[in-house]
Amino acid sequence: MSGGNLDYGGQRRNMEDESMRGTLAAQANVIWPQEREILKRRHGPRLGRVLDLACGTGEILRRVRDEFRPRFSTGLDLFRGHLLLSRPPVVQGDGYRAPFRDGSFDLILVRHVLQALPDPVALLREVRRLLAPKGRAHLLVEDYAAILFDVPDYETADHFREVAPRFRDRGTDLYQGRRIVRHLREAGFTRIAVDPLLVDNLNADREQLALVFHYWREGYAAILSEVTGRPKAEIRRRFAAMIENVRDPGRYAAWLLLAVDARP
Repeated sequence: MSGGNLDYGGQRRNMEDESMRGTLAAQANVIWPQEREILKRRHGPRLGRVLDLACGTGEILRRVRDEFRPRFSTGLDLFRGHLLLSRPPVVQGDGYRAPFRDGSFDLILVRHVLQALPDPVALLREVRRLLAPKGRAHLLVEDYAAILFDVPDYETADHFREVAPRFRDRGTDLYQGRRIVRHLREAGFTRIAVDPLLVDNLNADREQLALVFHYWREGYAAILSEVTGRPKAEIRRRFAAMIENVRDPGRYAAWLLLAVDARP
């Protein structure tokens, strides 16, 4: 599959929307404190050769470089606009056909991307090709059934459950999280460990967590209206209710992600 034809399961324009810069920054701000500790426990204080596959604007790659001082590190992303915001070295390219030799990396990060790909197993096979014999992949995987809101109406509370099957028809699997172990095994990984990573409005910065859903609304309201047939104003109202919930210290909101460690 060539990068020129890759459409992120029908949502390429959303992945490349200006709002994605804010999305990636807000997500990194609420997730990194826990993810950093998971990486330290798994890999120690220093890293070898690191690739951030689908690095976006380089938010996490920058943090990895500052915290772990890897011997070598680079990012790869299909969208040049993201890479212009990243700290070099980074490379523009297709993750399905990465421009690196076999066994080039000790650690490969794959974060927030598998749910947007029509063939995640093919990408994971490429990750396996790029790993050194004792290399490991670190994946941050989403399952959109694991986002909880304490809101009065079921339409908002179950918003992502309604959206998921509509996106599935376009090749985007919002339930990727529950499939990740099977997909890794299909790609040739044999040693797999999963850590839950829970971001909620009790422990995370509530304003930063609210910003995640703010930027999701700005980037996705139009396509969500298309796939559900609901007015764009209704989609925006739902996101407004999510944002209000996150900001309210008296009501709970949570986002469960999976931090996966995989070795061939």
